[in-house]
Amino acid sequence: MIRRILLLVLVTMGGCTSAGAKQQPYVTDFRVFNSTRYANADHLDKAGLVPFTSVYDVWKLKCDETQCSNVPTESEFKKTLASYVAQFRSSAFIAFDFENIVIDRADSAAQANNEIQLFKKFIAWTRDSYPEAKIGMYDYDFNSKFLDIRAKIYRDGGFDFFAPTLYQRWPNHNGWYAHLHAAVTNDRAINQSLPIYAYVSPYRAGVTKNGFLSDTEWSRQLADAKRAINGVIIWMPSSTSARLETDQSWEETLRHIISSKRH
Repeated sequence: MIRRILLLVLVTMGGCTSAGAKQQPYVTDFRVFNSTRYANADHLDKAGLVPFTSVYDVWKLKCDETQCSNVPTESEFKKTLASYVAQFRSSAFIAFDFENIVIDRADSAAQANNEIQLFKKFIAWTRDSYPEAKIGMYDYDFNSKFLDIRAKIYRDGGFDFFAPTLYQRWPNHNGWYAHLHAAVTNDRAINQSLPIYAYVSPYRAGVTKNGFLSDTEWSRQLADAKRAINGVIIWMPSSTSARLETDQSWEETLRHIISSKRH
């Protein structure tokens, strides 16, 4: 009971921002997305999370300075896309999780530009299947490498939102907060009008075997995100054959964030 009261106090107060960080007002339209595909994933949907589809790279995409390889045909891509939409229960919000062609990891500008062209093709195919979908890309937005090239895909006809990965990979909360700030700075420099929805996970680095974040760290991440960006995408390793435990403390914190009337 004491632990639960502490959680509620942390969230109600907005947690604590990083040392020396300026206190900011909450984002009034903050959204919490559910990018899990457990057999009982609708448990989180019913709690107020918005279903969100992550599309994974089953083709092992690869680009270099001259071309991209292992690229699916349009029909192959659309078939895989439809499968993930069904598993994640949503065609409204879709993100490409294609880590082999994350633009800031390219070895050259030529490779980065080839990756941009490939993403444009995937965006067109997705819009053809789901014209109303909002589309984004799992990316390492806190890195500024090839920022000018990356910008090409976040303007007219490109992605509809930013989706930086902010799983807690750093030694402490200050490290996480610094990367949040860097992602916001880079994304706003590209396109100030697009929302930022960050991938976060209750697991350390988004890996189950690493164990859960502390309740305090999880609460602080959500509170700081609510001040700085437009939403978070809750992700963890999941499949339609597994079930989510429904009484864990990280879920309680989420429910309070969603139900809180303070903005």
